[in-house]
Amino acid sequence: MWRPRKLGNVIAGRTLRFEGPRNPARVVRLRFGQPVRARRPKRGDPWWCPVEIRGLGNRSLRPIAGEDSVQAIVLAFEFVTHVLPIEAERAGGHLEWLGERERLVFANTLSIGLANRALRNLVEGLAGAIDVLENGTARRRGATKRIVEELRLV
Repeated sequence: MWRPRKLGNVIAGRTLRFEGPRNPARVVRLRFGQPVRARRPKRGDPWWCPVEIRGLGNRSLRPIAGEDSVQAIVLAFEFVTHVLPIEAERAGGHLEWLGERERLVFANTLSIGLANRALRNLVEGLAGAIDVLENGTARRRGATKRIVEELRLV
């Protein structure tokens, strides 16, 4: 069965950090090629999304197959998320992206941003409640920022 032997047109890339107790930290670069198919595909032939990995041992090109081009891309992302950490462990370390070790492609950065915003709202609400309890009145304009800053110092 035909498989791509070249990366082809690069459609996406990511830089990861490899760290290990016995090794200095280093960069691992991923590049995803545009999904391709054989020149004259036969019925049932897959689409392939080539994935290039540099910095985790020898440079490697991994073609990931899918039923269509979208599935090939999604499976290539899943490959990076699930298989690459195992390979990093075999190499004596772990991979990170934005401090995330578990989800190298679909990191939880959105959840972290939402949690930070919710925490900020909670602190501002508590500051307002404290003001009402202590003074019996609503806070003046501008005082919210001052109280939040004071709470951050605690």
